[in-house]
Amino acid sequence: MASKRGSSSKRGSSSKARLSRKAEAPSKAKVSRKVGPRRKKSHALTGGWLRVDGFDGGPRFHFFGQNFFLAGSGADSGNCHPQYCLPPLGCPGGPFSVESQFAGNNTFGIGPSIVNNQYYETISYAGLIQIVGQGTLSDTRGSSDSRKSRAIVLAPFTLSGNLVGLDGPEGIQDKPELFDLPIHGSGIAVVELDVVTSNAPFRYVFRSVTYDITQFTLPKKL
Repeated sequence: MASKRGSSSKRGSSSKARLSRKAEAPSKAKVSRKVGPRRKKSHALTGGWLRVDGFDGGPRFHFFGQNFFLAGSGADSGNCHPQYCLPPLGCPGGPFSVESQFAGNNTFGIGPSIVNNQYYETISYAGLIQIVGQGTLSDTRGSSDSRKSRAIVLAPFTLSGNLVGLDGPEGIQDKPELFDLPIHGSGIAVVELDVVTSNAPFRYVFRSVTYDITQFTLPKKL
């Protein structure tokens, strides 16, 4: 009889072990299935430009990439560093930032777009575009010829952000979202400034900046 009780004890022990292993298995499986949040793929810009004119102008843009084209104008002005060179004092020569940030929930301009072979004739945009870069504003001799009294800054830049296409005219809230496209790119910024020659050293007043998406690289010394 004693041997039977011992056998029963062993069976009970092994049964508890099996139950314990079964209880542990699902929890391990759950841990292994956990994944982090998925991020949207950022799409590379292959061509195009973004341009700002005048002291209070907003961005206009044409962007090309694989399976998409985005065009917009009439956006509100943003935080465009080259626009800080206001008259009458302007900016001095030396290191020159082309950093800019443009953002809007409903005021990022309007225009046509093509995304994944779908053509949208006129949509409004929301989103965010950030640009980072720096060049050098070199001293330039003034001249009575207006064509020679302007200075040019060339600077490499990188661009990142996202543009959201909205179905409906600008200014209307709660419009249906057509697409949300993360983008990135790089290129050369071309800043044009007027030279103020009334006093030395010369000062420089903003006219325009164009951020060209290109694979071209500037030489180390211009």
